[in-house]
Amino acid sequence: MGRGQGAAAAIAICAAFIFGCGRTPNHPAGYIQVDIETSPTSTDPRFATDAISSWVSELVFDSLVKVDRNGQFVGDLAGSIERPNDTTIIFRLKPGVRFSDGRELTSRDVKFTYDSILDPASMSLKRAGFAELKSIEAPDDSTIVMSTAHPFAPAMEMATQEIVPDGTPPPLYNEAPAPPGTGAFKMVRYARDDSAWLDRNPYRPVQADALLGIVFKIVPDPTVRALELAEGVCDVSENNIEAYVLPYLGAQPNVVVNESPGTRYQYLMLNFRNPQLRDVSVRRAIAYAIDRDAIANSFLRGTARVASGMLAPENWAYDGNVTKYSYDPAKARQLLDDAGYHAGADGMRDLTFIYKTTPEGARLAEVMQAMLRHVGIRVEIRSNEFATFYSDLQNGNFDLASSRWIGINDPYQYYLVFDSKMTPPRGINRGAYANAEMDALVEDGDRTIDPAKRRAIYARVQELAAQDLPYISLWWLQNVAVLNRDVTGFDPYPNGSLRSLATLKLIGPAGSEASQ
Repeated sequence: MGRGQGAAAAIAICAAFIFGCGRTPNHPAGYIQVDIETSPTSTDPRFATDAISSWVSELVFDSLVKVDRNGQFVGDLAGSIERPNDTTIIFRLKPGVRFSDGRELTSRDVKFTYDSILDPASMSLKRAGFAELKSIEAPDDSTIVMSTAHPFAPAMEMATQEIVPDGTPPPLYNEAPAPPGTGAFKMVRYARDDSAWLDRNPYRPVQADALLGIVFKIVPDPTVRALELAEGVCDVSENNIEAYVLPYLGAQPNVVVNESPGTRYQYLMLNFRNPQLRDVSVRRAIAYAIDRDAIANSFLRGTARVASGMLAPENWAYDGNVTKYSYDPAKARQLLDDAGYHAGADGMRDLTFIYKTTPEGARLAEVMQAMLRHVGIRVEIRSNEFATFYSDLQNGNFDLASSRWIGINDPYQYYLVFDSKMTPPRGINRGAYANAEMDALVEDGDRTIDPAKRRAIYARVQELAAQDLPYISLWWLQNVAVLNRDVTGFDPYPNGSLRSLATLKLIGPAGSEASQ
């Protein structure tokens, strides 16, 4: 977006603000409103795989272990963890934990949760992540024994699955509120494409001055989200405000803009079902045609770091010594010429790709379209609401698509997205990438327990991914949270988690009464 467009957008927001004055928060006193761009794809943690579902889910449910802000596994429902050998983990549950409906948590609930995901009839996309799980047993009410078929380095990742009560049926049409959880909140109301209401879990200890609840409001339009922050209707909006609006919001007396390092990974996905995209010269030409620095510095207003791969520098397995693609349109054109895709009289080549996106991503798609056109590649943009976009990715119905991964803690993610056996519905290799060397490396990485040897394997994985380009890395996004000044205690996580909402406090006006 040019300066003129950014200024026009800011003026539009200001105008909307002027005409919209007088609005008050539409939630009870003691609650906050958090604006999110789309509805969760599922309110049941056994089926939720998108970022927004995860952010809401972690406030309602707990898991055996969780990842702290330093990327380390720490006990959550598990009071103690033992690893007697390379294929066994024993978890001892904390006593006295209760679901929000009053039922006491036992190991039967944990075993049921895992068994229901592993049941092929459930069609849970999470089943692929438990391929190495040989068995999960509950020898008594407070003990879980997890066994893997082979030594499996990322086994602790499997213990981050959030737990539902024994006997919880699968959700119907993804329209129902979340089942009971043991987390800080319970979901009391869910209206798809409108809002999700969370009240405190009455069986979870809480400080007297803590929030009473959270209203997640689905607000697809980024301009409206910015407007609601400026007006004080919304209290928190993280990582979903257009970068060019941030200076305007930062100037508002009731708003604070909080920026911190982030590890969310944005990438361009390529569909290897398209024979033209199976040509590595075409993939590399696309990589050279994209000016990542200009996008990060101008379009994203400095809220991103150009990425060399999936793992951010904060990750223990990160290796930045890989092939990189600086902006070089002349090199892109030469690669295309050498591959036999010659430019016609109009400068365009026999290369046309369908770029799938959401309304949120449409502006970035237009930037990509212009940059690729500059080297003779036509891009047709198809924008759909998130549910359709997500379905298209799962079904391989795209040529190009930009998406992002959050919360990558273990390089096991490479197996899930690049191993040839992990195409949907079994896994999340949505571009159908297949390379025998990559398969061997990521599978070896999962079986190798020694950290130093594992790090060496993933150094090779990162270089192969940079050379072969199953993804074209774009950037690691900073965390940008915009907050009402009356909200205190927000503690950002590098992966964008909203976990600290559970410990927020209100120091000023706490909203107005409204019916639920």
